[in-house]
Amino acid sequence: MMRLIGILCLVTACAGIGCCRSAKLHEDVLSLERLCAMLDDAAACIRHQRLELWELLSFLAAHPNYRRFRFLHEVAEQLSPLTVPAELWKQAVMSDRAVPDAAKPILSALGAGLGTTDCEGQLAALSLYRGQLQRAAADAREIFRTKGKLCRTLGLLGGAMAAVVLA
Repeated sequence: MMRLIGILCLVTACAGIGCCRSAKLHEDVLSLERLCAMLDDAAACIRHQRLELWELLSFLAAHPNYRRFRFLHEVAEQLSPLTVPAELWKQAVMSDRAVPDAAKPILSALGAGLGTTDCEGQLAALSLYRGQLQRAAADAREIFRTKGKLCRTLGLLGGAMAAVVLA
């Protein structure tokens, strides 16, 4: 009886690992879509309200859809006239675990241009990087579509294989 319970636990654990990996792929898709929406909101704030960089970052950090991205809060909190915003931005983006790996180089490059040009230049930069994030989101959706089911299936089959070997 104990052996059967152990084997069942092993099968369940392997299936859980596959489901967790699939959930991570799905979370990357959602995060990339949120980042695209964040750039839309940033463009709207710059276009209509002419916000300064620290005001824009404070607004985005407080927005309920973007609270999970800690880099916004960190940069808004540490931004001062004596700091270089691009370096601060890059460090915060690279250390934020909520930002998918595919988005980190895109957002790092975006940080170099925010607050350094006029409104039209910033809007053009946001549009350019939003397009790159949209392509990354489309790629992530395709990866989730193909590999998400594969991860779940492999986890379950790996557990079943272990059960057969141990039984």
